[in-house]
Parts: sequence; C-alpha cells; structure tokens
Amino acid sequence: MITELLEMSNRRIWPRVSGQAPVTGGYTLNLSLRGARIVTRQPMKSSVRLRMDLGEIIEIDAEPMWQQELGPNNRVVGLRFKPDSHQEAVLAAWMQRQAS
Repeated sequence: MITELLEMSNRRIWPRVSGQAPVTGGYTLNLSLRGARIVTRQPMKSSVRLRMDLGEIIEIDAEPMWQQELGPNNRVVGLRFKPDSHQEAVLAAWMQRQAS
C-alpha cells in the first residue's frame, strides 16, 4: 500500500517530473504544471498557500485533492495548483532542469 502511494502510475494529462524540492512542511515527490504529490507531517486544509523552493522561492495556491497516511508521522498529499502564469514558468524551467 505505501509503495503504491509513492510509485503511482501516471494517470494525468499533464506531464510530471519526479524530484524532491522543499515545500512548506515537507518535500515534493513529483511536480507538474498543474499539481504535485508531496510528503508532509501535517494534514492539509481545503486550501493552502504552499511555499516551494525551486531555485527560486515561489508561493502557490493549491487545493488538496486527496491525503493518505504514510506511517505514524507523515502523509502523502495530492495537490492541484490554482492557475498562475508566473508559477507555471518557474515550474516549467525546474521541470526542464530535472529532465536533463
């Protein structure tokens, strides 16, 4: 079960890049232009402002779509980002760096 959460097959239309980047209270498992899967210690509310370090600090408004406990002190959260052209440009540049 835990392995499935960390290694889900790509079911989304937006390409995702696996990679760890620091975020508020945790780190990413993967990122796309429209969302992320993160590991965090705290349950997430219905809407969050996520601070992410991708070589440039950006703040992203996101909505948790699902959450699952990952052991006693962590949880995996699937987030959907609210559209923002600046954050998409920063995310796209980070994704290109990770792919090369």
